[in-house]
Amino acid sequence: MFAIKISRFVLSRSFTCPLLNTYKQKCTIDYSKFPKLDEKELEEKFISGSGPGGSCVNKSTNCVLLKHMPTGLIIKCHESRLLQENQEIARKRLLTKLDEFYNGDMSVSAQKERISRQKETASDKKKEKLRQLKKQFLNSLESKS
Repeated sequence: MFAIKISRFVLSRSFTCPLLNTYKQKCTIDYSKFPKLDEKELEEKFISGSGPGGSCVNKSTNCVLLKHMPTGLIIKCHESRLLQENQEIARKRLLTKLDEFYNGDMSVSAQKERISRQKETASDKKKEKLRQLKKQFLNSLESKS
């Protein structure tokens, strides 16, 4: 019924291994354990919307409530006025929640966060090294004077 596309997120990140200064590694995200949705395992309900948007939102049933029966995870989505868009958004959110539920630290979102943290710490180390070099340079200029 729905075809959900998950884009492949590959982040090229080179970092040196502490043991070998010349070793480079490319960090990629592993999608092999990403769960797939089976429509038989889902219970879908449509609820009338609420919030900003006037009577068009409040009278129509465009809010989607998805329940994954084996795990008991519940997703409620009311992002758009269109029912079809809300169904797609709810399914995408359910997939990410299932991935976090089943895979934990190896989920796609955890891997992305880990890579971004590695990138941030590497840039912090680089900035600190530049600060130290600048300080040494200024000290050497002062000592010559």
